[in-house]
Amino acid sequence: MLRQSTRERRDQFLFLMAIFLFTVSLIGFGFFHDFGSGNSISKHDLTEKLAMDAAFEETAYLQLASVDSVYKQIMDFNPTVKAAFLENDIKYSLGSIKSNYDRNATDLRYKSFLQVSLLYNSLFFNRRELHGNINDIENLKKLLEDCKLSTRQLKESIGRQGR
Repeated sequence: MLRQSTRERRDQFLFLMAIFLFTVSLIGFGFFHDFGSGNSISKHDLTEKLAMDAAFEETAYLQLASVDSVYKQIMDFNPTVKAAFLENDIKYSLGSIKSNYDRNATDLRYKSFLQVSLLYNSLFFNRRELHGNINDIENLKKLLEDCKLSTRQLKESIGRQGR
């Protein structure tokens, strides 16, 4: 073993302590220093973004009544009533909701208007088809009853002939 004097040990300790402090300060600088100005935003950009947010909120608030009324119209729609103006009114209202997206297609928030329009359009189509299917089912049930009645009558007539 190599014996070191007190002075050499102290110098070695100070050297290692300096390396340790330098390494800790370098790592701390890397963690806590803000290297970019990516988080900073100018006053003009902030006011523009806030104005866009306010415009979207205003549009959404104005369209809320339209969306609610279209939903009520779709739920109250009865395909057996021969009133083409009701169907056209629903389609026009859906187009009105979709037009909000068409005017501001670059802003992804406005895509919600497109989604609402597509959803209500599907709901409207499904309501029409469901009512048509219910009528078809009722007609098929009537036909089935007629078929059963005819079958009974045939069996009875064949039974009478066989006697």
